[in-house]
Amino acid sequence: MSLVIAPSGVASTRLIATVIVAVLSFSAFLAWMAWRVSRSAERADRDPRYLRRRLVRWGLLYVVTVAIGIAEVVTGDQPKALVLGLPITALIAWWFFRAAARVKVPPTSG
Repeated sequence: MSLVIAPSGVASTRLIATVIVAVLSFSAFLAWMAWRVSRSAERADRDPRYLRRRLVRWGLLYVVTVAIGIAEVVTGDQPKALVLGLPITALIAWWFFRAAARVKVPPTSG
């Protein structure tokens, strides 16, 4: 008794090439994103204005999410239970704004 079931058809060369190209492309995309994230983290360490800007943007993203969630519940597109998760999102937004306010930015000379 064999535990391995033979496929009914052999994969074509074109399919194998497509899978290889897709995996290589996705791997290259992930490597590029990791490189961008590392450069962004290094810049945030060096430039407090950049760090503050990023924290404010993340806070605004969560505020917009809260606003969209409330609008969806008010219009009836989403269930009222969605409102139960909004305080957590609001706390995350508050945390980002609080962290941005704590970043010490040196005054500009000029």
